[in-house]
Amino acid sequence: MHATALLRSPKIWVFTLFGALLAIVLTVGYLGGALDTDTPTQRVPIAWADTDQGDGTQHLGAALTEEVLTGRAHESAHWLPVTDEAQARELLTTGAAYAAVVIPADFSARVGALTDPRAKPDAVRVTVLTNPIAGPAASGTANGIAQAVLAGLSQELGARLASAHAADPSAPTGMLAAGGLAADPIRVTLTPVGPVPAHSAGGMAAFYYTLVLILTGFLLAQLLHSGVDGVLGFTPREFLHKRATHPPLPINRVHTLLAKTGLMVGCAVVAGTVIEAVAVLAFGMPAEHPLGLWGLSMLAVATAGVLPLVLLAVFGAPGALVATIVLVVFGVPSSGGAYPPELQPEVFRWLGRILPMRHTTDAARDLIFPVTGDAVIGSVLVIALWLVASLAAGLLVTAFYDRTGRHRVSVYERAQADRA
Repeated sequence: MHATALLRSPKIWVFTLFGALLAIVLTVGYLGGALDTDTPTQRVPIAWADTDQGDGTQHLGAALTEEVLTGRAHESAHWLPVTDEAQARELLTTGAAYAAVVIPADFSARVGALTDPRAKPDAVRVTVLTNPIAGPAASGTANGIAQAVLAGLSQELGARLASAHAADPSAPTGMLAAGGLAADPIRVTLTPVGPVPAHSAGGMAAFYYTLVLILTGFLLAQLLHSGVDGVLGFTPREFLHKRATHPPLPINRVHTLLAKTGLMVGCAVVAGTVIEAVAVLAFGMPAEHPLGLWGLSMLAVATAGVLPLVLLAVFGAPGALVATIVLVVFGVPSSGGAYPPELQPEVFRWLGRILPMRHTTDAARDLIFPVTGDAVIGSVLVIALWLVASLAAGLLVTAFYDRTGRHRVSVYERAQADRA
């Protein structure tokens, strides 16, 4: 048969429909989850710590806090009010906030000095604590919002000072001495809560490490599926120009899936160990909790491998496409690694709560970096639930196939096996 004869068959062109479907799914998955991240549908969390002690006559920090929590600036972020800088830092290190604004204790006094002719005018410094480990998108967005809000508050405060000075003719002329500072008194100082560890991809190490785990399990599943089927005689074994076949061995679907799962678990132990060893020992990636990271690595690889094996056992060849959609097409964009959930459409936030990759990313972040988050236990339980539930579902379906006579061996193959 020539290629032209095959291409003249209308049936062969049905694959163009699959190509269109795959193109739609990939476009929705990757572009749909990233194109609108600059206009978030959910407010990003930013801590607000007002430590201003007042100056005896006024408490300007409280006025700014009221404006942020109930005024026009309220809708710009999900503000988390705290009492001091220590609590703000705790929210950052646990991942509950992506930035924190700290109003200093002498805020009112410094603003008042701008209108005092006897004082040397100086800018009023407000600290914005940043958390680079949250990732460039999360940290950058939160920092930008915090600085924009403070810039607006600074101008409003300057206008208020000017109005107060104009309303009191007997007031000193310190406003003129302060120059432009009185009109725009607040200056922002960006302070990271901690340095970004070396060899951590600028805080993105957890995302890339998770991506390696998921892809390793996914690709191993494809290799094991075709390799084991070749050994069992269900598919030909091909290498370079060689192609070998033999009659299928007498094994049902349940035991085939169990054999592949056993091999996958063994491969996950080896692969998870190698991935962490190469990442930490060879590339210098930080690992605050290496033993926990090792356990997570093996579990994540096993889960990302068993799920495709189950889908292949249930759906056959289309199971590989379903696994790709679940683990890669929608799993990666909704993982919260590149863009935090608050910057994504609602459907991707929902997918992230369900699919295993975001939970793997959250757990990896807590195990790689020196953070105090408590996401590890819950995330590990979700990943383990995916592993157990997918295997249980696969065994139930394959057992149904076996009981109802839906064997993998065709009539022609059984006849060949009998003749042999």
